[in-house]
Amino acid sequence: MKSAVIFAIICLIFPLSQEKTTLNIEITNIRNNKGVFRISVYTAESQYPYHPAKTYMVKKDSLTNRSVRTSINDLLSGQYGLCILDDENNSGKMESNMLGIPYEGFGFANNVQPFLKHPDYDRVLFRLFPGVNHMQLIIRYRN
Repeated sequence: MKSAVIFAIICLIFPLSQEKTTLNIEITNIRNNKGVFRISVYTAESQYPYHPAKTYMVKKDSLTNRSVRTSINDLLSGQYGLCILDDENNSGKMESNMLGIPYEGFGFANNVQPFLKHPDYDRVLFRLFPGVNHMQLIIRYRN
């Protein structure tokens, strides 16, 4: 009985179903080498779009043919939401005009194209599988 309780506690602390992954991302359609990319990853709809579970900064120093490659290695297998900001002035936020039209580039998982506001959370969800995963993110600019 005692060993069954210990096993149950270990299973709660260390989930058996989630395995480490690698997410290789190719960011394309980049207009310049100013600033950094901020990749926001969400584990729940309540975090989206303003309170990501994790944010990764990617420098543009390896910009080649309007694209940059990066990898994320600390996520477990599962479902996530993702968006990216081309933070050209390195302010940490999306810059926009008085009408809310962004000055800086952005993108979403599944390369969803928003219309007047950010897309719904379920449209930017993707699944990470154990091992190596690949994603291409197309940066879009409104101006």
